[in-house]
Amino acid sequence: MEISPSDGDAACQTWCNQFGVEYPTIGTAGGGGTICSNYQIPAYPTVILIAPDRSIVINDIWPISNAQTVINALAPFGIEEHECGVATNPAVEIAVGEVTSTTVEATFTPNDDCASYYLMISTAAEMEQWVNVMGLSLEELVKQWGIEKTTEYTHTWTDMTPNTEYTVYALPLDTDGNYGELNTAIATTEQAGGTGVAVIALEVENVSDTEVITRATPNEETASYHYGLIEKTYFEEIGEEAAVELIRNDGYELYSYDEWTWIELVPNIYYYAISTGVNANGEWGETTMVEFYTSVDACAELIPDAFSIYPNPASTMIDLQTELRGEAEISIIDMIGRCVKKLNVADINNTTVNVEGLDKGVYFFMIQTNNKYSVEKLIIK
Repeated sequence: MEISPSDGDAACQTWCNQFGVEYPTIGTAGGGGTICSNYQIPAYPTVILIAPDRSIVINDIWPISNAQTVINALAPFGIEEHECGVATNPAVEIAVGEVTSTTVEATFTPNDDCASYYLMISTAAEMEQWVNVMGLSLEELVKQWGIEKTTEYTHTWTDMTPNTEYTVYALPLDTDGNYGELNTAIATTEQAGGTGVAVIALEVENVSDTEVITRATPNEETASYHYGLIEKTYFEEIGEEAAVELIRNDGYELYSYDEWTWIELVPNIYYYAISTGVNANGEWGETTMVEFYTSVDACAELIPDAFSIYPNPASTMIDLQTELRGEAEISIIDMIGRCVKKLNVADINNTTVNVEGLDKGVYFFMIQTNNKYSVEKLIIK
């Protein structure tokens, strides 16, 4: 067996996979440190021979000048030499091809010892973070998240971040599933955009009274951009400058054409679709705004003032006061059209809703039941 006083299970497993170790290997989780302390291991490696009755027949085979030293020490106890398998050296050659601001192409060519391999791409910082978070080795992460191939293969990754250094990984395996050395190559995406004015064209297509499709197309000067939806009355309440700043800080930076379906919008109201981007110098360009209206399904009837909310403003629990009856769906929607809470209730006339955890601000509170719907504003304080 092998015993380590300092390696965890993941490191021990990587060692076993790399060198084809099939006998027991004990790390820190299995008490490797205690074993080494009890046996007073002076140095590493220390070779001890233990008989089936657990007695130690050789405390320390040392010095070991070559393999014959171990063979001679074990022979008196009936342990015979046997032929080892032919050593293999699986490897994958990585050739980085065309690289743009948002794409990376790479061709993978395995050698004759490589039975299969896993490929992926990431930044070195992201991989280091996941190694620490998941407690796995880099090789295990590549195998877990990578694409498995067995022959030469060319892959193009899209939606990459411009002006970013990426590492392309290839983990080769031999016919027994043993890892070879992790092969890597560096690919740096180009800087996107130019020095002119960034402009993002927007299209809005109504799908239903609660869904729209938006299409955003940045021009060649755009390095990155943001876009989203905001309810018109809220836009007018906070002003254009604050609304644009809200979109710029949405946390979703984009670099190329994007198409998105927005769901759970509030029926029968006006929205703005807003886009704004920066050029290669980090300068904000023109802001594009498209006004649209969410049409109401002809089968659904708007019931104004069908319910009231108490308390409003609220911070924890709210009660509904309504003459509506029966099963209903409740949706709480923020001012940029995102459904932040949804629940189905058996009787809308006897309902309490927990709003703890919602950010402070103005929301739409919508009830839908029996082909009818009603909407009221809700303020979270």
